[in-house]
Amino acid sequence: MKRMREDRGVAAVEFAILLPVLILLMLGIFEFGRLFNEQVTVTNAAREAARVMAIADDPSAAAAAAVHAAAPSLNPGLTSGEVSLNITSCKSNPGKSVVATVTYPAQLLFPGFWKWATGSTLTLTGSGQMICGG
Repeated sequence: MKRMREDRGVAAVEFAILLPVLILLMLGIFEFGRLFNEQVTVTNAAREAARVMAIADDPSAAAAAAVHAAAPSLNPGLTSGEVSLNITSCKSNPGKSVVATVTYPAQLLFPGFWKWATGSTLTLTGSGQMICGG
């Protein structure tokens, strides 16, 4: 069958129409995957802080453990001010649980992409719980 003259350039026009949608989809997948990885890291840091607090009963060591656990993955890194513990001493509360909560302001690569984000950051929260004396 002979190709019609009017069909020339149709593929280029279709590509030009779909290219912005494909780029937007690709950027969304990239940003979501990066934020999901940071969420897992923040939750792991909170679990590590709760474990150290349950065993060593030292809040500063627990905060340092959370910072150390998150150090390789988060940029900018986690600070000890972003780690909070809900119990002060495991020795006076044996058998109780210690809960560590870590909040981290994640930097967005594409700030306009997420409507619910305030500015260029999105706050990620992770928590971990361990029984004292563990």
